[in-house]
Amino acid sequence: MQNLPKEWNRIDKIKSLVQRHNPNTVVGLGDDGFVFRNFPGLSVIAQDMMIEEVHFSFDYTSASDLGHKILAVNLSDLAAMGATAHFAQVSLGLPAHLTQTWLDEFYQGMTQLGDQFQVEIVGGDLCLSPKATVVDVSVYGSCETPFTRGNVQPGQLLLASGPLGLSHAGLLALQNKIGDRYPESVLRHKRPTPRLDLVSSLHQQAHAVRALMDCSDGLINDVTILAHNRLGFQVWAEQALIHPEVATLAKELGTSPTDFLLWGGEDYQLLLVVDETDRDRFPEWNVLGQFTETPVIAVREDGKVRNLETFKGWKHFG
Repeated sequence: MQNLPKEWNRIDKIKSLVQRHNPNTVVGLGDDGFVFRNFPGLSVIAQDMMIEEVHFSFDYTSASDLGHKILAVNLSDLAAMGATAHFAQVSLGLPAHLTQTWLDEFYQGMTQLGDQFQVEIVGGDLCLSPKATVVDVSVYGSCETPFTRGNVQPGQLLLASGPLGLSHAGLLALQNKIGDRYPESVLRHKRPTPRLDLVSSLHQQAHAVRALMDCSDGLINDVTILAHNRLGFQVWAEQALIHPEVATLAKELGTSPTDFLLWGGEDYQLLLVVDETDRDRFPEWNVLGQFTETPVIAVREDGKVRNLETFKGWKHFG
């Protein structure tokens, strides 16, 4: 039959790129729905969307970068819940000018990351977008006991699994066309690593985990969420881990490395709340500060404490 829909060929090519064997799969790609046997424990679902010129720009984002990143940010949410990842579904709204080669590279970037964590792409949707590229991914995992953002208390400490501000440094380096001088920052921005590697060790210390979330929208944004509008937080800037590239770029741009720490987003490190007495159980984690009874966000730096009066972080709707 002539003039068959072009998307049929695209879907067949996607199948050939993403299909893997998972013993829990009952009905795989190609049917009206994906059917699988439940994994032991509880089921965990997370979802994130990225839109061209809102969350990324093709000026410095390849198809492979985008495929990697959209899966990574979703897997980061599973890590924050203490879950093991299993499956992902991917829906794309694509402008007509994007080619099959672009689509192949997108899924290659995605499956390379997925294979690291035994995550299989098991469905989704594909449609024409009149203008911007839209990518929406949902992921499915499981855990015996989930971690949550919890009921944080005054006096508890906030720890980070790695340096913050590095992804924002990468974004600024790319926007200023000096990315070649900041390779680690650019890599962290384009291809973040979800901290699923920490899930097992966190469960071993589960009795000490008071709250957990991933740092996606910047430190101040995320501690405000953890504080639930009833607590404050004091950032101990002098103790925070600042990556050398962040310090160098801040100096080049005439700003403070602390601003990268406070307001930079998309690091996808984990933020862990613990009692002061349990801090030594997590020696590899960096202390960021302490929650306070007074509902004020403040920064302690160079022996002085200053309150933050104006929010400068990410806002989805202004």
